This record gives sequence, structure tokens and C-alpha cells, in this order.
Amino acid sequence: MQDILGRPVREALSSLPAGEAAPRILETAAPRRDGQARQEGTLRVVACREGVWIAARFLDGAPQKKEEA
Repeated sequence: MQDILGRPVREALSSLPAGEAAPRILETAAPRRDGQARQEGTLRVVACREGVWIAARFLDGAPQKKEEA
């Protein structure tokens, strides 16, 4: 299972052997300033436990420049 770490969740799920039950996905993230859950970024597997994958979102794209007011 170690080869799935860092991979996008959808890609990792599609690589499971046929007939194997899908694990429960537990999404974790640092809170945003407004308290809402982060929705942007790629959901990637960061840890595996028995029957549970822990995933977090990563901003894979190029950083955006802040506009000056």
C-alpha cells in the first residue's frame, strides 16, 4: 500500500485490485481563515491505516500572485 502515498485519491482508488473493498476516506485539512473547509486543490493520500486512507488537499498549480489594491 505504500505506493499509493502522495497519489490523488481517485487514481489510488482505481489502482485497487478487483474485488477489494474500497477504504474509508478521511479528509483532513488546516482550517481556512474564514473557518470553511478547503475545497480547492488535489485530494491526495497522505497516510494509510487499516481500512482507512487519510487524505489532504494540495494546491498543485502554480502559485497565484496577489493583486495589489
